[in-house]
Amino acid sequence: MSNRKRLDISWLFLMGLTLSGALMGEYAHPGFWVTVSVAVITAIKGRLVIDEFMELGDASPAIRRTVRIFGLLVPALILLTWFLGPQLARWTSLATF
Repeated sequence: MSNRKRLDISWLFLMGLTLSGALMGEYAHPGFWVTVSVAVITAIKGRLVIDEFMELGDASPAIRRTVRIFGLLVPALILLTWFLGPQLARWTSLATF
């Protein structure tokens, strides 16, 4: 498959994921499985952008690994916020103890 065709397919897939995320945001009721879905969509989109559009295939393995780890850190933080939301709000509150 040519590079152009692969980029076009990746772009279409990204658009589909973005539209599904927008529909979830509009119609889904907040809950654990919606949060997991958002984290998975974020991870997939991040990986696609990193691999296909940032062209890190030719970069050094250390840079490629670092960027990929960052791409997984964001979905992990989404899930962490779901599990520790009230605690994080208390930790970051400006109210006095």
